[in-house]
Amino acid sequence: MKGNTGFRENYGDWFRMMESKTEKSKSGKLVIPGDKLATIEEFVPGMGSASLGDSVVSTVVGDVEPDMSNRVINVKAVKSADDHLPKAGDLVIGHVDSSQPSMAQVTIIAVQDEPSDKQLSGMLSMREDRRRRTSSPIKAGDIIRAKVISTKNSIYHLSLDDPKTGVISTVCSNCGGSVIALSRDRVKCKECGFVDERILSEDFVKYSRGQMS
Repeated sequence: MKGNTGFRENYGDWFRMMESKTEKSKSGKLVIPGDKLATIEEFVPGMGSASLGDSVVSTVVGDVEPDMSNRVINVKAVKSADDHLPKAGDLVIGHVDSSQPSMAQVTIIAVQDEPSDKQLSGMLSMREDRRRRTSSPIKAGDIIRAKVISTKNSIYHLSLDDPKTGVISTVCSNCGGSVIALSRDRVKCKECGFVDERILSEDFVKYSRGQMS
């Protein structure tokens, strides 16, 4: 299946822990941002989901709730008993909502590996990397791990200036296929061969090396 390269493999323990801490809906299917729910021919996106190419994907951590009569697929965000607000120094997991060469808008979905349903927004700055870019090394739809460097003015300022941080789940920008890491800042599509720029976490790089061995 296309999408979400590396997330479940690298963060399986986190995912299982989150399942044990949340109440499952009648559907019983817990998903994370980027998980494919259906094709656009089968369902239209509703709450907690969005269209991505010819697919409908989840935009939140939650339970799938399809509306069969209206052919709408919803995802109800899960709740954790120990949610807390991020503070400077915390590592967070987030879904990239939009991106530019020097910054990205991120929805925080976990704090210190604990799921969060607060829909907090973070601002990721990549200006410390002075290389000139024509496109962003972080793409909309990516799942990233980032460090909170400031909460000034109630804005969560995020950074990727740590080996643990970076993209932990992404797809090919050209065809939507699965990718592997060529280096800490390059990925290659396993389907079409397209090479693109990403700022990758060390976990994603290790996962890719395991796939190539």
